[in-house]
Amino acid sequence: MPSNPIILRIDDRLIHGQVLVGWGSCYPLKHFIVANDEIARNDWEKELILSAVPPECDARVLTLEETLTYINEHLDDSELSMVLVSSPEDIKYLADGDLQLKQINVGGLHFNENRSQLLPYLFLSEDEIKLFEGLLREGYEFECQDVPTNSKYSLAKVLEKH
Repeated sequence: MPSNPIILRIDDRLIHGQVLVGWGSCYPLKHFIVANDEIARNDWEKELILSAVPPECDARVLTLEETLTYINEHLDDSELSMVLVSSPEDIKYLADGDLQLKQINVGGLHFNENRSQLLPYLFLSEDEIKLFEGLLREGYEFECQDVPTNSKYSLAKVLEKH
């Protein structure tokens, strides 16, 4: 079981099979929160992304500001939530807003021409690396893990090797 009632995960694909099946079969997730300003403003996209979530789970799309409030208000819940953001910049936004949750899961951040591969599922640009290094200095902890049955890696140690 995770040490917090909220698993805050960075995954550029947000909700997808690996999240729903991989994480959902290992943990009793009751709530899925997609934190994305653009999707929150688009009813069609919101409906599409929420349609993937099993009906027995509560699923919502919130703005980043609403997500910050959700996380900070639900840190003592008894039911487990997964909050999904799509980028390190989203975490920086939440941290700048006084994010109280300090442990963050880093999942898939995939290839693009500006990124270098650090793990099979983790590609970061130099700007993203600097952003993570700043957040690490602020006391945030990042654990890289694509699915809960695979090994965990400390992002701080991964960055040291880079």
